[in-house]
Amino acid sequence: MQTEMPDIQSTFQAVTTKRELAERLGSSLKMLAYYLYKLPPEQQYKKYDIPKRTGGTREIYAPISGIKQIQKRLSHILQNYQPAKFCVHGYVKERSIKTNAYIHRRKRIVINLDLKDFFPSINFGRVRGLFKSAPFGFNDEVATTLAQICCHDGKLPQGAPTSPVISNYICRRLDNELIAFARKHKINYSRYADDITFSTNLQFLPTAVGHIKEHKIVLSNTLRKIFQDNGFTINEEKTRYALRTNRQEVTGLIVNAGINVPRKYIMRIRAMLHAWEKYGLEAATKEHFEKFNYKHKHPDYPEIAFKNELTGMLNYVGQMKGIGNRVYIALYYRITRLDSNIKLSIPEYIPAPEGTTVVFCEGKTDPLHLEAALSWFHQQGEFSDLDLHFFKWRSDLDINNDTLLQMCQTRPQAKRDNRIEIYLFDRDVPRYIQKAAEKDKSYKHWEANVYSALLPVPEHRDFNEICIEHFYPNEDLLKEDKDGRRLYTTREFDPESGCHLKLKEVYYAGTRAQLRCKYPKILDSNVRKTGSDENIALSKNNFAKNIFHKTGSFKEVSFTYFKVIFELFEEIIAQAK
Repeated sequence: MQTEMPDIQSTFQAVTTKRELAERLGSSLKMLAYYLYKLPPEQQYKKYDIPKRTGGTREIYAPISGIKQIQKRLSHILQNYQPAKFCVHGYVKERSIKTNAYIHRRKRIVINLDLKDFFPSINFGRVRGLFKSAPFGFNDEVATTLAQICCHDGKLPQGAPTSPVISNYICRRLDNELIAFARKHKINYSRYADDITFSTNLQFLPTAVGHIKEHKIVLSNTLRKIFQDNGFTINEEKTRYALRTNRQEVTGLIVNAGINVPRKYIMRIRAMLHAWEKYGLEAATKEHFEKFNYKHKHPDYPEIAFKNELTGMLNYVGQMKGIGNRVYIALYYRITRLDSNIKLSIPEYIPAPEGTTVVFCEGKTDPLHLEAALSWFHQQGEFSDLDLHFFKWRSDLDINNDTLLQMCQTRPQAKRDNRIEIYLFDRDVPRYIQKAAEKDKSYKHWEANVYSALLPVPEHRDFNEICIEHFYPNEDLLKEDKDGRRLYTTREFDPESGCHLKLKEVYYAGTRAQLRCKYPKILDSNVRKTGSDENIALSKNNFAKNIFHKTGSFKEVSFTYFKVIFELFEEIIAQAK
């Protein structure tokens, strides 16, 4: 994404006419003119009224397909154009309600504000002015057209793809002033869309912020003026404060100690599960939509909607409390017992013996390779003090690098012991390398003895995109099993024709893009012989099992190059202790 930004800036800022703008947004001047000028305003958007839990309704304006596509392209450009302020957590990639709440954990006082009519208060003139000023600097024609693309009825519509990112740009001056205000008075500040939060551990609330009167927070005129000068109005009904002796809530999460989900939310999930367990799915669904239908839904397939809602709530708990959290795991087991087809892409956690270091791998076959290798080294008298437990995932779980990264982020809050946990990432997905390791190291400490680590590069390989199978020498990596099947690598095939370079009847039936990768990627599928649709490659799973069980020709294999992995584990364990 970083490499794309200069190109986005230069090509977008070079726009000087409506025609150039239309082309930059993947449209044409004719289509853009039709949507903006010929199509009546009432036909440009569809209005929906969504009930609020607190009463009243929220107006959502969804653009028609053609306008939506243009807005999505513009939104993508703007999101990659300039990074959001560090205090902004709404509508920003890799930030969330959780990162917003995290700042305000364990504080003496938390203050919550809400901006009234947030999107509608950002009018056409403000949006047009945004595009005329830095960092954009567009002329009147382009700035006006951009504002017309983004606005409906003279203001930002809630429901348009461009509204969130535009609101963050509009709020940059507000954010700058509140950052300076917060630093001056030694308080914390964050914003998630229209939700403003301040917090502090100071013994007394600074008078510049406000004062507490009759169990209510009265904001200072200084603070109010910052919002007023930036064109926003504070919603007095939603202004509140909470001391650490009370429940402190930030963007729906409890922050008194760590990050937690409100107890009522968990109780609601348990009640839905209990009704399903006791009365069956049909009766539980009927009761739910008749008595507890807060969003006033009337789905065509209520039982499916009930399960989807419950699954979504459970997934939210896993994301917020941590996927190794005991409360989550208990709920996970209950729902999967009721319906085994429900997929929550969340691993179960089985504790290893006390004092053992637990290793979690991205690949389901990795533990077999590592166990076999460690056993071999033990027989050679090496790594005898290395006490490792290689965690084995359930076969029905979809485990990938995202899962491992999520566990690294959430496990420190969920752990209740000092056991060392190492999450081992392959090197064949570049975007995880910086996330899983600190600079000049092959690992990273996430707190609470939770570590992520990258597979080291074995000395016999001349590339960095390493997965576990690459630790075997080629004579073992390409060994045939009793049926003549073996693993293949992309370097064995012609990248244009897909034909094997030595075996005339063998070809690769997958995409040519796979064969064009710069390193020898392991292939265990789509390898065929001429005249047959059957895959002749050995699966990675069977390759690992053959090695682990010492089957046939796999009885003797070399684990020499695995040594660097266990040396890395020793280094991590030494640091943890």
